[in-house]
Amino acid sequence: MDDNSAYRDLFFEESEDNLQQLNDNVLELEKEPDNIDLINEIFRAAHTLKGSSATMGYEVMTKLTHRMEDIFDLFKSGKLKVNGDHISLIFKCLDRLSQLLDDLRDEKDLSEDQIKDLIDELNKVETSATGKAAETVPAAAEADQPAAPKAELTAIFSSLEDADVDVAEKAKSGGQNVFTIAIRLDAETLLKGPRVFLIMQKLEEEGDVIHTEPTADLLEDGKFDTDFKLVFVTRETQDDIKKNVESNSELEKAIVEPFDAKKAVAAQKEAEEAAEKQPAKTAAPKATAAKPAPKKAAAKKPAARAKSSHHNARNQSIRVDLSRLDRFLNLVSELVVYRNQMEDSSHRSDLEGIRDSLEQVSRLTSELQDLVLRIRMQQVSVVFSRFPRMIRDLGRTLHKDMDLVVIGEDTELDKTVVSELGEPMIHMLRNSADHGIEDPDTREKLGKPRKGTITLSAYQEGNRVIITLEDDGKGIDPHVIKVSAESKGINTDGMSEDELKHLIFHPGFSTAKKITDISGRGVGLDAVQSKINELGGSIELRSQINVGSKFIIKLPLTLSIIQALMVKVGEGNFAIPLDVVERVVMLHDEDIVPTAKGEVYRFQDTLIPIVRTDKLLNIKTKEGAKKFAIIVKSDQQYFGILADQLIGQKEIVIKKIDPVLQKINRYQGATIFDNGSIALILDVNALCQTKKGTKS
Repeated sequence: MDDNSAYRDLFFEESEDNLQQLNDNVLELEKEPDNIDLINEIFRAAHTLKGSSATMGYEVMTKLTHRMEDIFDLFKSGKLKVNGDHISLIFKCLDRLSQLLDDLRDEKDLSEDQIKDLIDELNKVETSATGKAAETVPAAAEADQPAAPKAELTAIFSSLEDADVDVAEKAKSGGQNVFTIAIRLDAETLLKGPRVFLIMQKLEEEGDVIHTEPTADLLEDGKFDTDFKLVFVTRETQDDIKKNVESNSELEKAIVEPFDAKKAVAAQKEAEEAAEKQPAKTAAPKATAAKPAPKKAAAKKPAARAKSSHHNARNQSIRVDLSRLDRFLNLVSELVVYRNQMEDSSHRSDLEGIRDSLEQVSRLTSELQDLVLRIRMQQVSVVFSRFPRMIRDLGRTLHKDMDLVVIGEDTELDKTVVSELGEPMIHMLRNSADHGIEDPDTREKLGKPRKGTITLSAYQEGNRVIITLEDDGKGIDPHVIKVSAESKGINTDGMSEDELKHLIFHPGFSTAKKITDISGRGVGLDAVQSKINELGGSIELRSQINVGSKFIIKLPLTLSIIQALMVKVGEGNFAIPLDVVERVVMLHDEDIVPTAKGEVYRFQDTLIPIVRTDKLLNIKTKEGAKKFAIIVKSDQQYFGILADQLIGQKEIVIKKIDPVLQKINRYQGATIFDNGSIALILDVNALCQTKKGTKS
């Protein structure tokens, strides 16, 4: 189990990938029940999931996956026809497997009672298809055909480069030992990538790996059969290295012999000549031995995954394009060079040299900042991928025919934003499915297609990402909203149709006539609006009766670094996120008009509320002095936030603030000026909503 503990995080990550693939493919299978290629792909994913569960010793997961795999086998053989009920049962199994994964993450013991109901259902389906009781085969049993005899393991390389040979020869002349190591893993090894990592890790405690076949990337991903070879430089003896290699488990055979450059090169030429004569037979090995990269660093990459705590693996890890990490490493290397130049120039009092180096350091830090932001980026597909399945299930529950169209799922957002986006999007999609899309008969009477369409799209616009959710349903009827609002004691006098529509964001508001699991649960779209505002974004609504509704969510690309307008209120420095600022106007006290509901200012032929920041934040300012009104938009309404002085526009890094300050609900965070002074970042939405609340 010691080895298995090293595999846990990798197992969870790969199992989640397999479950997501199964969800997507099974959903597609319902639309294309006769697609045998798709069934084969599903079967392979289920087989992989079953095998990795068995290797980890998770018998309950293995048993459920095995019985589910039997159903896929019946689909494959044609003995069982794919229909909606069978697909629903498979989805129930996938949901239960996800639940079992969560239990394993929390180190809970699994019990067969957790899967008994599903095993019974799967057995009934199998019995109905085959006419006989389902076999009670042990879950881990395999019915695969015996593998063909393997070729003899050899220490012959097929892609050894001159540079590798030179390194080996120099190491020998420097008094080190160089060995050729060939290893064959046990045929039953399922997690080959982690097994290779453990072997490499033990070896690198005693030396350096300078060449591998297949390449380190293929070895890490487990994309090879059972054999791999490497050139190893060490000061240890051949016997010591042989003991090191053989101390690993799941090895069928291992060869450790002194590296002979002439023999290796000659053997490689012989292999190449044979390849030219029989290209079909040697194509696979040649493809496996792709151009190698530096091995020591590459071989250690899985360690980053293995170190993270399994409790938060889904939230704390992020996959990064390797080219971005390479770029990051290059920039840091350049930064070190110029730092050394600055130190050298400072010792020689060379001001010109310091200035030149400082310019380069400034350039590099800007590039690093941009690159780190890109590394933090994650595609919204991480969230969007779960929604087609959800809409399919809602359609069956609500007896509606509807389809989800997803556009722009490769759009990138900061991981912090992406991870918080799932909950509000789920609520909005459920709302569209329940309140928006009509039942097929009603749609047909209205001259619409019987199948409703919900379109979810994402795209980047400047330093923001726009997410739209649109349905071709019945739209929002302001008169229905008005009646429902008045029945709840909400005063609607004087409200325009647009204002009535926006009452759906009122806390606890719902027009559902019957309480269900989907709507009418006492949680309105105010929860969605609150979460979007918390992420520094905004939400807009457009709707037309019997045409449909459209929600537009605008989110910042990142929550780490933003453009801000720096202002002074009294003697305090504050930052206002620039993406919410519409305009800045200078005004005097006489420009502010007092009314019964509070102070207002005339802006674009309308009166907008004035937010006296000094009063809300209890800051002393000079009376009668000129003010600046920062015009912002919050909840479809303009506000004027007063400031005493404008400092200018600045790119700022957001720092977290003390929980006590967070409770005040006035600040998003803090930032640090070049001189070391601190400025608080105003939470514009919170200030405006506070002002709105004090009016009434």
